[in-house]
Amino acid sequence: MLKFKSGRLTDLQYQPYYKDLGIEDHSKQQQTLVGKILLAKLLELPEKTFLSGDAIAEGEHGKPYFKDRDEHFNISHSGNLVTVAVSDQPIGIDIEEIKPKQLDKLSHAFNVGELAYLNKLKDPRKSEQILRLWTIKEAVLKELGLGLVSKPKSIEIALPRMDYATRDGVKFKIDFLGIDHQYIGTMATKVK
Repeated sequence: MLKFKSGRLTDLQYQPYYKDLGIEDHSKQQQTLVGKILLAKLLELPEKTFLSGDAIAEGEHGKPYFKDRDEHFNISHSGNLVTVAVSDQPIGIDIEEIKPKQLDKLSHAFNVGELAYLNKLKDPRKSEQILRLWTIKEAVLKELGLGLVSKPKSIEIALPRMDYATRDGVKFKIDFLGIDHQYIGTMATKVK
C-alpha cells in the first residue's frame, strides 16, 4: 500500500487554521500543520486525530512515526508545497522545488561516479539531474531515520537509470513521484 498527497501552504482550506493558531507568518509551523492535515486525509481520519494529542512521535534524528498504528509515513516540504506519503513499510520521501542548482555548491554530496555523470550534462538538464540525485540521497537517509546528519555521499545511486541506491550494503528501490511540474519528488524503500 502506498498513498501520497500534496498541498500548498497557500491553499485556502488551510488559512482558517493559520489564523486560529496565530501562525499566518510562520511557514515552518504552517508546513507542520499542512503535513498533519494531509496525513489525516490520507488515512481517512478526522483532522483532530493528528492536530491534537500524542498520536505521532519522533525518532532520534526527527523522523516521525505513529505511536499506535502499523502504517509508516514520511513528510517533505519545499517552497510552497508539502507532500505526505503513507505505506505499509518504512519509506523516505523528499521533494525539491525545481530551481537552477550549481554543482559546486552540492558536490560534497556526490561520489566520483555521480560527479562524472553530472559533469557530462549541460544545463538545464544538469541542474535537474543534480536535484534528482539529491532527492534520492535525502529520501534514502529519511527512510533510515537519519536525515542529513549522515553523509549523502555514502549513498551510491545506480546511474543513469536511478532506480536503485545502496548504502552500507542495503539496497533501496527508488521511485519518482509525479506531484507537481515545478517539483521533483522521490521515494525510497528498502528492497526486501
